[in-house]
Amino acid sequence: MFEQITAGDWILLIVRWAHAISSVAWIGGSAFFALVLRPVEKANPDAVRPILQPLSSVYRELVDISVIAIIITGLILMFDRLTGNDASPVWFVVLGVKLALAVWMFYLVWRFRQSDFNPTTQPSGLAGRLSWLIGYNAIVFFGVIIFLLASVLRTLFENSISN
Repeated sequence: MFEQITAGDWILLIVRWAHAISSVAWIGGSAFFALVLRPVEKANPDAVRPILQPLSSVYRELVDISVIAIIITGLILMFDRLTGNDASPVWFVVLGVKLALAVWMFYLVWRFRQSDFNPTTQPSGLAGRLSWLIGYNAIVFFGVIIFLLASVLRTLFENSISN
């Protein structure tokens, strides 16, 4: 009735959990900055700016830890799926899109860190019009899309092993 759960199964469960928690922490923190702190800072800049610096430094540490965990656990999960015979061509396409978006998000974080980027300011001109693609909100947008793609990958995998 119940299958035997191996040590490898437990390890993969922990890896999946760490991958999900790291992703939620990063995207949740980004959503907090974009959807809560930015509007509050615009409405009452003098009240928010004194706490923004300490919050930003803690958030930066969270992002660093999350990105490292996401990369390590993501590689483990990807190679686990690639070593099986259950990944379909569609699964590979979805994985490629997910990886491309993740790399773009990592690049955006790196780019923001190289400059004196302030997530509470809105860019103007062409950069303002493209901010959904290159700005801070892109991290939230692409993160949500990556969550969706992760669910698609899981469904595609489960369908392939049930057939």
